[in-house]
Amino acid sequence: MEHFQLLEQTMLKIKANNITKWTAVQEEAIPAILEGNDVIAQSPTGTGKTLAYVLPLINKIDEKEENPQVVIMAPTRELVMQIFQVVQDYTQNTNIKTASIVGGADVKRQIEKLKQKPKIIVGSPGRISQLIKQKKLKMHCVKTIVFDEVDELIKTDDQKDLPQIVKATMKDRQLLFLSATITPGAMKFAKETSSNLKEISIEQSLEGNIIHGYIPCEEREKLELLRRIGSVQNMKALVFSNEPFKLEGYASKLNFRGVKTAVLHSKLGKMERSRVLKDLQTGKITLLFSTDVAARGIDLQDLPYVITLDVPEKVEQYTHRSGRVGRMGKQGTVINLTTPREKKHLFTLRGTQKLYFEQLMVSHGEVQKYVMKENSTDEKRTKPTSNPTKKADSSKKKPVKKFKK
Repeated sequence: MEHFQLLEQTMLKIKANNITKWTAVQEEAIPAILEGNDVIAQSPTGTGKTLAYVLPLINKIDEKEENPQVVIMAPTRELVMQIFQVVQDYTQNTNIKTASIVGGADVKRQIEKLKQKPKIIVGSPGRISQLIKQKKLKMHCVKTIVFDEVDELIKTDDQKDLPQIVKATMKDRQLLFLSATITPGAMKFAKETSSNLKEISIEQSLEGNIIHGYIPCEEREKLELLRRIGSVQNMKALVFSNEPFKLEGYASKLNFRGVKTAVLHSKLGKMERSRVLKDLQTGKITLLFSTDVAARGIDLQDLPYVITLDVPEKVEQYTHRSGRVGRMGKQGTVINLTTPREKKHLFTLRGTQKLYFEQLMVSHGEVQKYVMKENSTDEKRTKPTSNPTKKADSSKKKPVKKFKK
């Protein structure tokens, strides 16, 4: 495992965290960032993008400088806190302090955090911009700005603040743009913000240890299927829908039927979000309903299942959903509940991806691969022969013996 001229204490921490091999994005991004390049990197969810920029940026911190030197921005509180925890983990036993700055939290408390002279700021663009305007956050020593999940950052209400935040820094700052999916809009924003970008693109293969499956059904059958899936022993799943209004209704009906559920939406407070995520991890709830936006940045350790109530419109959405499982090479299963029309659309999402969808079923309290049984009643019912009359003739019933009383 190459050291990339990282600090000795960083390498010791990597070893303590049982990291023995760099991922593809880390191999390309770490040296590029250490060299001072502006970088735009696309790599699938769960491939270690956060460490790909955090490790080299820690390396470049001047511990004697008291003002912030790195600003990391993300589109959701959840992702901000996830990044913040990673930075804290790798700056233990150093003089590098970190502060999290997010909207919805007490501004006065955040201003107090800034008085402690953090060298790395992790936050949301709106609150960072607010503190810059109030002259509470000094940006003249910031060497690097990171746009994590840049494709979502430019869609948020705070996207108008992004250019102003960049302008508040030195002209020779370093700019890093990262996401699982670099959309044309994200690429345009990056090129307008930086004149000299190094592009890194890791192939988005959706293979690996993830089973991508589907269960054919009608729309009216989805609730019952969810109930059966929710009754599987040790079930833990994130359930996605394209239509947010569905979430509360499904969750309420399933709770009534004995399946413990909760809803994760963008309006939940920080404490409530943390609570429902913890409840899913500890098994207090079985199914956690979510929208694509609310689930951005969620890092649930060893999550076994993702379920889609509605097939997403674009492959990028599917990538983000399926990326909640199989993180860092672990196993997971994506279950798509598909009507005939949705199944057709699901198969078009494969595009250039090396992806195979397997038919699944819920049987005997387990999610299993569907196996067609020969001569089964179901097969006869679902797969009639081309000549039903002939079939009827060849399957005449034997006379039933009558017993004398």
